[in-house]
Amino acid sequence: MTTNRLRNLLPLAATLTLMAPAFGLKADEQEEMAALMALLEEETMLATQTKMNADYVPGMVSVLDARELAGYGVQTIGQALNQVAGFYITVNNAGDPLAIVRGTGASLGASNLKIMLNGVPVNRAVDGSADWLYRLPLSQFERIEVIRGPGSSLYGEFAFSGVINVISRSDNLLTAAAGSHDALGSNLLAQHRFGDDTRASLNLSVWDRDDSGLKGNPDNFANSGRGFSPGAIFDREQGTLALAKLEHQGYHLELQYADVERGGWYGRNAAMPASIAPRQETFLAVNIDKSWQFTPELTLKTELSHTRSQLTEAAYLPIPAGGLRPGGQEVVVNQYRQDGNSESSDRANVSLHWTPTEDHRLYAALGYSHSRVDDAFGRFLQPGQAAREFPADKTRVLDDSSRSLTSVTLQDQWMLTEALELTLGARLDSYSDWDANLSPRLAAVWRVDEHHILKAQYAEAFRPPTLEEAHPGPHAFPGTVFTQLSEERLNSSEVAYVYRRDGFSFHTTVFNTKIKDLIEFLQQPGRPPIWHNNGDISTTGVEFEWQQAVNRNWDWFANLSYVRARDHRDRDKILIGSAQWLARAGISWHGDNHLHHALLFNYVGEQEGADIELRSQVTHEFDPYFTLDYTLGVAQPLQIKGLDITVGLKNLTGEEYDTVPNPVQYPQGLHQGERTANLQLSYQF
Repeated sequence: MTTNRLRNLLPLAATLTLMAPAFGLKADEQEEMAALMALLEEETMLATQTKMNADYVPGMVSVLDARELAGYGVQTIGQALNQVAGFYITVNNAGDPLAIVRGTGASLGASNLKIMLNGVPVNRAVDGSADWLYRLPLSQFERIEVIRGPGSSLYGEFAFSGVINVISRSDNLLTAAAGSHDALGSNLLAQHRFGDDTRASLNLSVWDRDDSGLKGNPDNFANSGRGFSPGAIFDREQGTLALAKLEHQGYHLELQYADVERGGWYGRNAAMPASIAPRQETFLAVNIDKSWQFTPELTLKTELSHTRSQLTEAAYLPIPAGGLRPGGQEVVVNQYRQDGNSESSDRANVSLHWTPTEDHRLYAALGYSHSRVDDAFGRFLQPGQAAREFPADKTRVLDDSSRSLTSVTLQDQWMLTEALELTLGARLDSYSDWDANLSPRLAAVWRVDEHHILKAQYAEAFRPPTLEEAHPGPHAFPGTVFTQLSEERLNSSEVAYVYRRDGFSFHTTVFNTKIKDLIEFLQQPGRPPIWHNNGDISTTGVEFEWQQAVNRNWDWFANLSYVRARDHRDRDKILIGSAQWLARAGISWHGDNHLHHALLFNYVGEQEGADIELRSQVTHEFDPYFTLDYTLGVAQPLQIKGLDITVGLKNLTGEEYDTVPNPVQYPQGLHQGERTANLQLSYQF
């Protein structure tokens, strides 16, 4: 049965599922109808810009149900992404999210993922980051769609190792939460229809949490007695989120606002950060789009958006008093450094969906964007003295730096037979300050029968230097070595097999990826920083995924991935930060109509460290670790309709572990692992 025919049955399936008892449908017939509903709910537009079930799209796409993951105690977007096969989300020295995807990402200075919120790109043009989105509460969202592998043929820059689209939830819901370290949070979701063609929704969230009390490992200055480590890390956090939508006669207007303040965690450059100068990030986006359906076969969509963001990084101590700068000059007093910038972007996109015949679905798009640095600043902070501002040539990115991008996208989905579909596509990106680039994709999906699907795909991706990498202040760091950077390039081949039947699915994917000129900002203790392109990198691996509903009370999911990540310039040829084995599993049990128990397992295998020698002992391989979470859900306590209570315990065993630092200023790694508890009440009205 084709996806279009399935979609046409959605209203009928929903009606029959809700009215099954009235029509006297048997239990097995009800379960079959529920399976049909589940199949339809897994539709995504992310991989092709046309609605398709995730199992039928070219390449591998994961669709994460936010409410299902919340039942396993997952609280944020970052924690949710950690459940994707081949994904490993951790942090760097400064607490920034670090996405290691299929072995690659630990040494990057910018994001390797295209990140979108309701289809609006949110990567900062300055550095590619979107730290705030990883920290958003999961209760605000309906689902998360993830392309595993390159997505530049549709999404251009940053769609290097994958694409993420986070889709907000439209509901009438109120939640309140409390947890360890004086954590507090609340969410409000409200929606309302005005007649047949107007709908409005509002999502609000606030949260706050104190420092965890974790202690960091010794830094690179500890042996000389000048560092501030081992010591407490500053990982406190508070944030605000507001999403507002208005839909009227086919027009969609959306406002997105986020403000997140947090500490500097371990400290960017070896010494512990100053708690008095936290990291502050704000993001604002306005987006409007409209679709016109001229004929049943032809649809035109236009989209306009404006985004603004401001980032002030947490203060840190580059070199403590008594230490030597590169070149031998002694530092006299402790002097903290703080950097920041603000940027804005405007984007316009026109796309065309055309189905000239039953065998062809054509997609074409023309896009334009302009990004600019509105302000860039830096300052030295010395206790008891006024801040000293940097001159313009010492900021991390030059003020008034800008970039324009024009893109053309073409894609043809061609049904060779009723069972075999080819997807051919390419995107051309032309930059005002960089070369043009073509990103092609060729994919095939063979639906052998209703249970078995085979896939194959070849795709290329690229990422040019960010504005910070392309236009840094020439004296941003003393002794910095600047080289002429090239864009990152990736080509990927993968083959996948999907088996699916009612209540059970199994996926396996084999991939091979080659990367050239990976851009790194290399900071080795005692040496000047270097912007450079790394050499040839290759990753080969396999991913397995299972999901099964055993009966009405039990269900489970699991994924296992293996990757062999090679850095051909490294001493032992293994790519820093890569972990050969990753495994996740969740088991859920519904004891009765009101109780829900869930266990979530997470295993990270041995992780590759840096192959360098320092005065301090350096960890070259980080030990594997395993965590276990438990969640209890109580539905309608005291028979109060719409009320739910969730109690979660994370890291039940109190497992402590170390992860790879970036940069290598904590030679023994970043210490992590704590046991936490949380309680959430939610009321659906």
